Amino acid sequence: MKSPIAIELFEEHDKVNFYTLRFQDEETEVDKFLDQFPEGCEYDEDIDIIIRWIDQIGKSGALQRYFRPEGKPGDHVCAIPIETTHLRLYVIRLSEHIVILGNGGVKTTRTYNEDPFLNSCVELLQEVDGYIKSRVQKGQLVIYEKQLFRNLTFHLKSKK
Repeated sequence: MKSPIAIELFEEHDKVNFYTLRFQDEETEVDKFLDQFPEGCEYDEDIDIIIRWIDQIGKSGALQRYFRPEGKPGDHVCAIPIETTHLRLYVIRLSEHIVILGNGGVKTTRTYNEDPFLNSCVELLQEVDGYIKSRVQKGQLVIYEKQLFRNLTFHLKSKK
């Protein structure tokens, strides 16, 4: 069964628009991430660090140095923050002006691949990144400055 997922605008900042992903009839992927760590939990400081990084990226631009490379060579999958914390928020860094926020969680293993949940977060972003590249090449999706236009809904091959 193919799962429809859409890219939607999450936040607009001076230099960067943050988008996120939403499966049909569900909350966004970044909201799922934040819901794992309610205020007052043991990861408050880590969430504050991630929010500060998002604000910094929004003010300065999505410069490569602000992101931890996480995916495979050739994809745009990264994580924030780059500093050491217990949490990883996985993203697609499309350009210096567009970041797509995904999901993530507590990193307790050496690599994300060793954790089934974190691996699924990265694999989802890798699949969406592949669809984005394909649609841009075919002219079905347009990236202009801080915005994405046209066909922003995908039907994923894998089950959710």
